[in-house]
Amino acid sequence: MSETKYIVMTASAKMPSSCMGRYARVAVVEVRKGSDPRIISERCKDVIRIVQTWEHLNVGKTEKSAYHRALKEAEMLRAALNDDPPPVCPGCGELAHATEKED
Repeated sequence: MSETKYIVMTASAKMPSSCMGRYARVAVVEVRKGSDPRIISERCKDVIRIVQTWEHLNVGKTEKSAYHRALKEAEMLRAALNDDPPPVCPGCGELAHATEKED
Protein backbone atom coordinates (compact mmCIF):
# COMPACT_ATOMS: atom_id res chain seq x y z
CA MET A 1 0.00 0.00 0.00
CA SER A 2 1.27 3.42 -0.89
CA GLU A 3 2.21 5.90 1.83
CA THR A 4 1.22 8.85 -0.36
CA LYS A 5 -2.00 10.29 -1.75
CA TYR A 6 -2.91 12.99 -4.24
CA ILE A 7 -5.02 16.00 -3.28
CA VAL A 8 -6.37 19.11 -5.01
CA MET A 9 -5.29 22.41 -3.48
CA THR A 10 -6.32 25.97 -4.29
CA ALA A 11 -4.84 29.36 -3.46
CA SER A 12 -5.33 32.96 -4.46
CA ALA A 13 -3.01 34.14 -7.23
CA LYS A 14 -0.88 37.25 -7.12
CA MET A 15 -1.80 39.59 -9.94
CA PRO A 16 -0.91 43.18 -10.80
CA SER A 17 -3.20 45.88 -9.48
CA SER A 18 -4.38 46.60 -13.03
CA CYS A 19 -6.19 43.22 -13.12
CA MET A 20 -9.66 43.57 -11.68
CA GLY A 21 -11.48 40.62 -10.15
CA ARG A 22 -10.33 37.54 -8.27
CA TYR A 23 -7.70 35.16 -9.60
CA ALA A 24 -6.67 31.79 -8.22
CA ARG A 25 -4.37 28.85 -8.78
CA VAL A 26 -5.21 25.16 -8.63
CA ALA A 27 -2.75 22.31 -8.08
CA VAL A 28 -2.69 18.53 -7.83
CA VAL A 29 -0.16 17.67 -5.14
CA GLU A 30 1.31 14.38 -3.91
CA VAL A 31 1.47 14.34 -0.11
CA ARG A 32 2.11 11.90 2.72
CA LYS A 33 -1.02 10.19 4.03
CA GLY A 34 -2.43 11.88 7.10
CA SER A 35 -0.83 15.23 6.32
CA ASP A 36 -2.51 18.56 5.68
CA PRO A 37 -0.18 20.94 3.80
CA ARG A 38 -0.98 24.64 4.04
CA ILE A 39 0.68 26.00 0.89
CA ILE A 40 1.22 24.89 -2.70
CA SER A 41 4.99 24.56 -2.57
CA GLU A 42 7.56 21.77 -2.71
CA ARG A 43 9.26 23.45 0.26
CA CYS A 44 6.36 22.39 2.49
CA LYS A 45 7.51 19.37 4.54
CA ASP A 46 4.48 17.18 3.76
CA VAL A 47 4.52 17.81 -0.01
CA ILE A 48 6.40 15.19 -2.01
CA ARG A 49 5.84 16.75 -5.44
CA ILE A 50 3.53 19.01 -7.36
CA VAL A 51 2.00 17.03 -10.21
CA GLN A 52 0.34 19.86 -12.15
CA THR A 53 -0.70 23.47 -11.61
CA TRP A 54 -3.09 25.83 -13.30
CA GLU A 55 -2.05 29.45 -12.76
CA HIS A 56 -3.77 32.88 -12.92
CA LEU A 57 -7.34 31.61 -13.32
CA ASN A 58 -10.22 34.05 -13.29
CA VAL A 59 -12.73 33.12 -10.58
CA GLY A 60 -16.02 33.82 -12.27
CA LYS A 61 -19.59 33.46 -11.07
CA THR A 62 -20.51 30.51 -13.29
CA GLU A 63 -19.25 26.98 -13.77
CA LYS A 64 -17.80 28.05 -17.15
CA SER A 65 -15.09 30.22 -15.58
CA ALA A 66 -11.48 29.16 -15.97
CA TYR A 67 -11.16 28.43 -12.24
CA HIS A 68 -14.14 26.07 -12.11
CA ARG A 69 -13.07 24.24 -15.28
CA ALA A 70 -9.54 23.77 -13.92
CA LEU A 71 -10.92 22.58 -10.58
CA LYS A 72 -12.96 19.88 -12.33
CA GLU A 73 -9.97 18.84 -14.44
CA ALA A 74 -7.77 18.68 -11.33
CA GLU A 75 -10.34 16.58 -9.50
CA MET A 76 -10.46 14.09 -12.39
CA LEU A 77 -6.63 13.89 -12.43
CA ARG A 78 -6.58 13.37 -8.66
CA ALA A 79 -9.12 10.56 -8.93
CA ALA A 80 -7.13 8.86 -11.69
CA LEU A 81 -3.87 9.08 -9.73
CA ASN A 82 -5.49 7.74 -6.53
CA ASP A 83 -7.34 5.01 -8.49
CA ASP A 84 -10.64 6.41 -7.18
CA PRO A 85 -13.73 6.91 -9.27
CA PRO A 86 -14.30 10.62 -9.94
CA PRO A 87 -17.08 12.11 -7.82
CA VAL A 88 -20.40 12.21 -9.68
CA CYS A 89 -23.40 14.31 -8.79
CA PRO A 90 -26.30 11.94 -7.96
CA GLY A 91 -28.87 14.31 -9.46
CA CYS A 92 -27.46 15.10 -12.89
CA GLY A 93 -24.74 12.45 -13.36
CA GLU A 94 -22.04 15.02 -14.15
CA LEU A 95 -18.81 15.57 -12.30
CA ALA A 96 -19.66 16.90 -8.84
CA HIS A 97 -18.28 20.17 -7.51
CA ALA A 98 -14.71 19.64 -6.33
CA THR A 99 -13.74 20.55 -2.80
CA GLU A 100 -10.64 22.54 -1.89
CA LYS A 101 -9.21 19.89 0.41
CA GLU A 102 -9.71 16.16 0.64
CA ASP A 103 -10.80 14.71 3.99
